[in-house]
Amino acid sequence: MLLLEAGVAMGRMLIPVLLPGLVAAACGYSVFVGLGDWGGIETQTLSVPGLPAYDGTSVGDLLAAVALGVVIAVVVELVRKLAARVHGLEGSTLPMPALLIGGGLCVGLLALVADALGAQPNEIFFSGQAAVPEVLQETSAGILLVILAAKALAFAVSLGCGFRGGPVFPSIFLGVGIVVLAGLALDLSPTLAVSVGTAAGMAAMTGLLFSSVLFAGLLTGSAGADAIPAAVLAAAAAWVVRTALERRAGDGEAQPAAGR
Repeated sequence: MLLLEAGVAMGRMLIPVLLPGLVAAACGYSVFVGLGDWGGIETQTLSVPGLPAYDGTSVGDLLAAVALGVVIAVVVELVRKLAARVHGLEGSTLPMPALLIGGGLCVGLLALVADALGAQPNEIFFSGQAAVPEVLQETSAGILLVILAAKALAFAVSLGCGFRGGPVFPSIFLGVGIVVLAGLALDLSPTLAVSVGTAAGMAAMTGLLFSSVLFAGLLTGSAGADAIPAAVLAAAAAWVVRTALERRAGDGEAQPAAGR
């Protein structure tokens, strides 16, 4: 789904391009499901364990999903802009080795500061996939703000310096954290937080709308089936904001050129 949506501009030509990768993925997946008497190897399931069932929805939850989708898109866009500024230091100010070392030290310092303020270092250091359950259990608004600020800065530095293990899960982590923070005041379900945060965070970072909603459904499983409408609205809001900000940035760059 990810590859199909990302390559939609290619039309029918996308299928022969994806065919070798699809076959290779099926063969590779047999390592996990097993062959014959061999049971395969263990792999981490793509879900958040222990989520309570989210039964039904409400107008308040749907409106909150739209508003939070906007907020998450703005935060992710700020991360992308800061990452671009950090990346701009390469060559003109710092050579690549110095940028890598400096970026690593900066992320380590952010993790230490967050740890001193009550957060867990693993929430800052790693992608965030395994730390989502920890954020869902956090009840302190102050610590959540520390986690979000440190994670956003560490994410931007990592992207800008070249530590690009993948932008999806850090964006999801930020999205879920923002919804959990809002949920302290709005009394939102943790299952709704995962669904909305995942959809909005991924859509804001990747610009993929349908894949983001699908990913939200995978992470919440059957417990979050009723949260899909909220996830759709959050992803749509994030996508619209991302598109608008990109167009505004493009217009801003084009105007000086037109003036000259």
